Amino acid sequence: MDGDWSDALRELAVRMAGTDVEWMLVGSAATALHGAAIEPGDIDVAVSTSAGVRTAATVLPSRTDRSSPTDALWFSSLDEPTLTFDDPGRARWTFGRWTLAGFTVELAHIDSPAPTDLLVETPAGAVWSERSVLDWNGTQIPVVPVEVQLATMIFRDQPDRLRATLTAVDPASLDVGLLRRALAGREAGGAALHVPDVLRERLTSTEHRAERGRGRRGR
Repeated sequence: MDGDWSDALRELAVRMAGTDVEWMLVGSAATALHGAAIEPGDIDVAVSTSAGVRTAATVLPSRTDRSSPTDALWFSSLDEPTLTFDDPGRARWTFGRWTLAGFTVELAHIDSPAPTDLLVETPAGAVWSERSVLDWNGTQIPVVPVEVQLATMIFRDQPDRLRATLTAVDPASLDVGLLRRALAGREAGGAALHVPDVLRERLTSTEHRAERGRGRRGR
């Protein structure tokens, strides 16, 4: 689909500003907003509640007719503004897809059976208390923390995106506690994560400083 993701994101932020919907940019667009040199294929947005997706549908430009049989993707329409479905992992989605500035924008709320205290990128839970707001050329964009995204990239084995993000983000600026929680959230299912050396060094050096501090206090 032809269009510019930055124009689409700006229009999305303007439309959502008129609602009380709690939302957060995730996926490749969030990575790009953190400074990584990647080109988003679409805009993915997490919404904190299923009702929030339905509210968003009232301010986003739904089609007047359902998608035609020749469409490769389903798009929100006035007759069917959102979909609710279960995925194979037993998570329940409330979902909508729109076109803004010629670009595809997808909003979703995911009710997951995973523990709500896990710090992962998309399912409802702990990530909502950690979202940040970036001033993007004068537009306020709520966005998933880059530490959470790094854990997602490691978990999904996305080396190109991981390298692009680590090139854009100074490891010294990362919130180590947040990164550690995000990695633990991804390891909770039993996955063994291959953490890049630059992040492992950051985690280890911070841990060593904390241990030295505890040692001095114990004298």
